[in-house]
Parts: sequence; C-alpha cells; structure tokens
Amino acid sequence: MIAVAALAQDCAPVIMHGPDVPGGFSGGVTAVLGRGPTYENGDDPGPFYFGAAIASLAYGIRPDNGGLPSMRLGLQAPTGAALASDLYLQVPRKWLAPVAAGAGLLAEFPNGRQMPYLQVGVKNGGDFGLNAVVGSYASRRSYTGYWVRERAQVDWLTLEIPIADWASLYLHGGFASGHVVKQFNRDSTPYVNEDRWVTLGGLTLEFHR
Repeated sequence: MIAVAALAQDCAPVIMHGPDVPGGFSGGVTAVLGRGPTYENGDDPGPFYFGAAIASLAYGIRPDNGGLPSMRLGLQAPTGAALASDLYLQVPRKWLAPVAAGAGLLAEFPNGRQMPYLQVGVKNGGDFGLNAVVGSYASRRSYTGYWVRERAQVDWLTLEIPIADWASLYLHGGFASGHVVKQFNRDSTPYVNEDRWVTLGGLTLEFHR
C-alpha cells in the first residue's frame, strides 16, 4: 500500500491496513496530521508528532483454507527513517469469524525503531469495516553530539469504506502518549525529560486486486 501524510520532526507510526488480509498486491496513499501541545525540541519546537508522509507497497498471502493464518508484508517510505517494513500475521479466519485479528511488527531502518502491535476489527456484508490498533515502542537514537531515548504507546481507530471493487478509503483517528529524553553526550543530565502526547487524524486511499 502507499501512504502520504504531513511531514514530521518525528513521524507517527501509522498502521494503514485492516486486520483481514487480502491476497495479492495492494498500494495506496495516506495523509496523517498530529495536533497537540508544542514541546521544546532544541531548534525545532513542535508537537510530539507532526504526522507522517509515507508511500508503501504490500503483498498479502491469504490461503483458501480458512483454518490457516494469513500474512501481509508491506514496505513504507518515506517515514521518520528512510524505510520501514510492516509484517502482519492474521489469526486463521475460521477461529474468530466474523472478527478478524492479528499481530504485526512495524520496523523502521536505519534508525531501528520497532513497534509491535495488535489489530482487531469487523466487516459487514457490504465490506464496511471498523478496526482498532494498539502498539508500543521504545527506541534510542544517537546523533552527532547528543542522543534521544523515546517510548510511546500509539493507538488507532479506523473506519474502512469500500469505494470500488478495487479501492477502499480508510479514515484514521489516533492518540499517542509517551516519554522523551534528550541529552548532550558531554552532559550528565538531559536537557529534555518529559511526558508527551498528541492526537492524530488522517485517511488512506488503498488500491487492491
């Protein structure tokens, strides 16, 4: 899938897909914005996340046998890192039908931020769906002269709307909260050490087989 969203000093980790894996290739565009308190970030004050700007492509494996798990592998770019992978495994459909659920890992590189997440949702006969995502991460990144340690929980609620046999619209609402520490290498105490939060909203236009 492909996604597009407002650029961020720190990009929000976005799960754009639904919990029920479709077979084959998919692609699309996403836009996400963040709104919340302004925090001091050295020379670049702003919210916890400004949003995200992402392009992604995914391939789904959906066995005909509903007693087997399904898998989706996606690539996203750009993100707060140069690239990210999104590996998602769906619980066998027969186990929970009509509910779809699974677990995934959004991994960014080269910065190394990894967010495991759980996803669950339902669809009606017209392919309208509602799903929720709960994810969390902890990361430490080193830069020239300073380092940043960050942990956060990121939650999403998404409404899926079919607009054609080959396209769907996802409306996203999210909330992220966490703690950020920033410290110069030469110092013994951090210059930033605080809790942060942000609300998130956006949409994804997905194209699929």
